[in-house]
Amino acid sequence: MIAPHLYFSNAVGSVLFVPKAFAYLHFSGESMTSQELRALYVHAANLLARYQLYGILADHRAMPAAFEVADRQWLLTEWLPNTIPTPPPIVRYAVLPQDDPARRLHTDHVLHQLRELVHAATFTDLEQAAAWLHSEGQAHDQPPTI
Repeated sequence: MIAPHLYFSNAVGSVLFVPKAFAYLHFSGESMTSQELRALYVHAANLLARYQLYGILADHRAMPAAFEVADRQWLLTEWLPNTIPTPPPIVRYAVLPQDDPARRLHTDHVLHQLRELVHAATFTDLEQAAAWLHSEGQAHDQPPTI
């Protein structure tokens, strides 16, 4: 993976910029407040828009807990639809999920909702996720689940 540049950071995590490729959200493992969590995603949206990026790598492996229901709803019904420009390009969303199912955000239900707006795939390896985001996608791509 190309060396990322720090774009934004708070107690919840960091938004990193991988030039000409994607936004990388990395969670710190610290307790999450709704305000800090949403700030992380708002800055990620700003980064995507500023550099016209169409890839998001969300590394949730260090998340201390799953998002609260209100934050999950905000992410899926407000943040993501407002982050994707019109007309919608092919946006790829790679996820490195938390190993503990009780602390996992990306359940089958959440992934199904994500896939209504973006090409979403889960990975166990950072390099594989980055490679998938770097690859040229076509509208008929079927994202892998690894």
